[in-house]
Amino acid sequence: MSLHILMVVIAVCLPLLAVAQTAPMDCTSGPIAKSFGGSKWLVSSCADERTVMLRAMNDSPAFPCLITVAPSPEGYNVDGRGRGDRQATEAAMAELGAMAVADVHALIAETKQLQKPK
Repeated sequence: MSLHILMVVIAVCLPLLAVAQTAPMDCTSGPIAKSFGGSKWLVSSCADERTVMLRAMNDSPAFPCLITVAPSPEGYNVDGRGRGDRQATEAAMAELGAMAVADVHALIAETKQLQKPK
């Protein structure tokens, strides 16, 4: 009986683990240079056409930092990681977090305007 329960648990949990291990996001549309929170960022959009990645430019006080703007049930989540100036990063994240969904979509469209040379 306990072996049967163990097999059921494994059968249920293995697919969940596979879903949790997603492939890295392809974020190659762009980049465009933008300013958020008083710092300069390179902005790219991702293949899912809903996610935006921002990388602080080398001369930005937020450098080095990466911010992700990703869809959530409430709209968008803003997540930042890096070792740049915390105040500069938080200012950019606050500005990005205040954007409407339509503004994020417009930013994604702007990154797609820049076509990479083939």
